[in-house]
Amino acid sequence: MPTVVCVSSVNYEWMYQRPQQLMRGLSERGWRVIYCNKTQRKDKYLEALSENLTICHDMKRLIESAEKADVVWVIDPRQRDLKGLFKEKLFLYDCVDDFPFLQNDHYKMLKIADIVLATSNPLYHAIAKYRKDLYLVPNGCDYKHFSERNKLSIDCQIKNALGIIGYIGALAPWVDYKLLELIAAEKPKHTLLLVGASLGNIAMPKKNNIVYVGHQSYDKVPSFLSMMDVTLIPFRKNKITYATNPIKMYEYLSQGKPIVSAALPEVMPFARYLYVAKNHKDFIDHIDKALVENDSEILAQRKEIARRNAWEKRIDNIEEIISSYLRKLPRKVSR
Repeated sequence: MPTVVCVSSVNYEWMYQRPQQLMRGLSERGWRVIYCNKTQRKDKYLEALSENLTICHDMKRLIESAEKADVVWVIDPRQRDLKGLFKEKLFLYDCVDDFPFLQNDHYKMLKIADIVLATSNPLYHAIAKYRKDLYLVPNGCDYKHFSERNKLSIDCQIKNALGIIGYIGALAPWVDYKLLELIAAEKPKHTLLLVGASLGNIAMPKKNNIVYVGHQSYDKVPSFLSMMDVTLIPFRKNKITYATNPIKMYEYLSQGKPIVSAALPEVMPFARYLYVAKNHKDFIDHIDKALVENDSEILAQRKEIARRNAWEKRIDNIEEIISSYLRKLPRKVSR
């Protein structure tokens, strides 16, 4: 049974996204997965979530235990000093974002990682200047979780709204808050529903028709999504969003929801199934169109796109990438 130690950029129980999805998926396929939480603590060491999936709360202790791994999976480029500490056969760098403050560490990581994964085409083409052993593995969605599970009963305190315009995701600096305020002002009889954790000192827009419910458990997210008539990807255009492959796009598509999005590179290949806005006025106009959309065919097409981009497809690709690398390693001759 292969062992992977994932040194994650997010705690397993917080904002369930790419690292958790991939590691859980690998564990369900027989991999022994040790998921090292971002937040470390001394009062707890290992926590078994399933037969093959264990959360590590004290990585220092894990290293001292002489734990060995087939693969060490890192996301934060500042973790390059971990290479070799688990006697791993493969040190893998999963490049998921382009944060300017990590740029120097990113280039240093590119020099020492055995292979690199990139989540978006902009990241892939930027890294390809420096690495040949590079693979494009975009984000995806938990299609069954979003499209097939029974919805939970939730109370959002939404009353007398003509419709619900919604956003699910981190309320982070790359969100266009002026746009959200404009949407609320232009659609006073609609509710603007915001679901997600607030990151940083963000001044949230304040309008009577904005409902902010904060971070929600992963089990409840499909229920919030099912309430929305139109979904949003209201990102500012900057270096970070230029390189992002938005998970929320695939999750919205899982329920066939109309999506109004900023014109980001990773959104454009799906433009015929979305409403892509070039500016704020365009964004409002597209919301108007999306609110009256009545097309069962495009709804089915969206769901099919999501199904084809499920995390299972990504894990198929990752398993082949890793297996191919390990097969090429020289075999040790026993004496």
